[in-house]
Amino acid sequence: MIFTISGNDSEVQPVDASFTSSSPRCGEVILRHRCVRRGFTLVELLLVVSIIALLIGLLLPALGSARRAGRAAVNLANVRSLGQALHYYMNDWEALVPVRLPPGERHLKSQRLEARWHWFVGDYVGYPFKAVTESEQQMIVSGAPLPRLDNSVFLDPNHTLADLGGASGTIDATRNGSYGYNYHYLGNSRVDNPRPHYDNFPVRLSLIKTWDRTICIAGSLGNQTVFRDTGRRGEHSYTLDPPRLDTRRNNAHRFAQSNGMSPVEARHKGRGAVAFLDGHAANMTLAELGYVVIDADRNEVAHNRGDNSLWNGLGTDPEPSR
Repeated sequence: MIFTISGNDSEVQPVDASFTSSSPRCGEVILRHRCVRRGFTLVELLLVVSIIALLIGLLLPALGSARRAGRAAVNLANVRSLGQALHYYMNDWEALVPVRLPPGERHLKSQRLEARWHWFVGDYVGYPFKAVTESEQQMIVSGAPLPRLDNSVFLDPNHTLADLGGASGTIDATRNGSYGYNYHYLGNSRVDNPRPHYDNFPVRLSLIKTWDRTICIAGSLGNQTVFRDTGRRGEHSYTLDPPRLDTRRNNAHRFAQSNGMSPVEARHKGRGAVAFLDGHAANMTLAELGYVVIDADRNEVAHNRGDNSLWNGLGTDPEPSR
């Protein structure tokens, strides 16, 4: 006689041996399990893989968008910090910084020869370059091109060192950096005018009528002609040119370079990060900044045309050129 255990474990019932495939030994008990475990079928595995691939496809664009938004936020924070540093400088010295010191002159604290504007605001946010060897200290003292940026506040997070090479491709981290200075109206220390003095330096603070509507520092493309012809950004990008020359008011006789102007670079979703003299910052389009846009995709603006209202310290442009 063979015994089986039914669904109710408390009942044991006899079963005829003829129902079994083989005759068990006397007294053997057969347990019948209702649940049978098995693996995934090929169709089920393919379905799971397809669902995972679909989810990845949906998430990757969102992650990319979040990453771009994060970089834009860091870029705006950088520009705001630089603008606020300039504001602190103005409060301490009652003056605006030069775009670059003339030949033979040094930034006092760092001893950088012919220092650009970065070193003056660097008194408040840290210098762009920190020498770690004697030869690097000599770079600072001699005014040599800097091979890197050691302070991230001077670098757009979208940029790498390769983006700081300008037309030649040789890294010059402050000359061809991420950000430029509104030197035409705030500190043009060039000597283009035949008379033996600076074009527009020092600038009296009393000339600035609208601090909250006067651009001081922004993301800079560099020479747009070089960028159009070679694809290399950053040529002379420490300068930042307004839409048009205003020689009568600021004595500027040329743009950043003779063959091209250096406009704001709208590198974050068609907008450029811009800091104002009162310390606030905003992301703005090229058109909002007064430029006449020729090709937004290539960041190309009309040469010597536009509205200088946000550049000249007046908040309005008596002679806009469209």
